[in-house]
Amino acid sequence: MQRITNPSSGAHRRTGEVYQLTPEEITAYRRDGYLVIDDVLTAAELAPLEEWFDHFVAGKEADRMGRDFCDMSQPYGTPLADFQLVNAMLPSKYQPELANNIFHRISQAIADQLYPEGQAAMDYEQFLAKRPNQEKAEFAMHQDLGYWPKTKNTWTATFSLALTDSELVNGCLQVVPGTNREPELRAHKPKGHAEGGSREDSHTLVIESKPTDEVVYLPVRRGSMTIHDERIVHGSGGNLSPTWRKTYVAAYRDQETIRQERAMGFTHSHNDEVDWDKVLN
Repeated sequence: MQRITNPSSGAHRRTGEVYQLTPEEITAYRRDGYLVIDDVLTAAELAPLEEWFDHFVAGKEADRMGRDFCDMSQPYGTPLADFQLVNAMLPSKYQPELANNIFHRISQAIADQLYPEGQAAMDYEQFLAKRPNQEKAEFAMHQDLGYWPKTKNTWTATFSLALTDSELVNGCLQVVPGTNREPELRAHKPKGHAEGGSREDSHTLVIESKPTDEVVYLPVRRGSMTIHDERIVHGSGGNLSPTWRKTYVAAYRDQETIRQERAMGFTHSHNDEVDWDKVLN
């Protein structure tokens, strides 16, 4: 087990709304499939984001969100009182006041550095919260591309902004570096498939780990970020701490890729009607 940090990153790298990556970081991202950058947003910038986060996670928009408000560790229909890993998809869709917020603007500027072709745009966003003392508030190991249509250009940069400190004890992100360069995507199956479960029962997909997989953990402080690509094997453990773990996710993809997804009816909403057998096989 390794714990990865990036001691050279920090607030000194930011000018206005531009956080400057180094050439070495961009190279490492393409090679390893992930990046850690510290102290990207200030406490003052985080405060209004966390207010919206708490609003959604409390279920204030649940009546109109359908499956976009769910527990990512349990089947659809789990009562809110029993949620372990709270997920609120596409919050700006349900509260347009959130659109183009400071996190969006700063992460867009970083995505533009990672994707110099200049066609990166936000594909989706979500709020993720692990309730305190919930050992099973975990994400099974997976590759994000296993969830999505296989468009020609799969490039993705997924930003996870820590609204609270993220540590091993509360289920920080864990990755298997270099798996982004595996020639074939690993087989993904619906959680509970052995008992006859399907993606109609739960959104979650799982893979089988390989004996050669070497997991590293990415702890980050409040206001810091991890970034990962669409093919890296990753997941996270449960929350064994007495406090919430809160994460705001935003993912960027090529504009043409997004256009192709939308043409298929795929918006990353859990309410999408997508023929998964047709799209994913």
